[in-house]
Amino acid sequence: MRLIVAVLKPSQVESVRQALSAVSVTRMTVCDAQGWRAADGSLLQQAILEIAVNDDFLEPAVRAITAALEAGGDSASGRLHALPISDAVQLYREVRGPEAV
Repeated sequence: MRLIVAVLKPSQVESVRQALSAVSVTRMTVCDAQGWRAADGSLLQQAILEIAVNDDFLEPAVRAITAALEAGGDSASGRLHALPISDAVQLYREVRGPEAV
């Protein structure tokens, strides 16, 4: 299991959501954030997507996010991180592990 953390512009969230939906990744958390631009010392509005996926969905999800950003003409502004998840729990169903993702 992996946690994909995508940092992108708020205007890119909907196109990334649609691209992920096309590869059957439909659950995610979207957070508002501010990023520090060291070049001029300003804060930029950003969005952070947190997407938990099973290992089989990692590459399709990363490709979908990358393609959506490239299609929007601004792939250089986003960042992706894929972190390992040791366990996942769905509290309302009492399910653990890959099934909970």
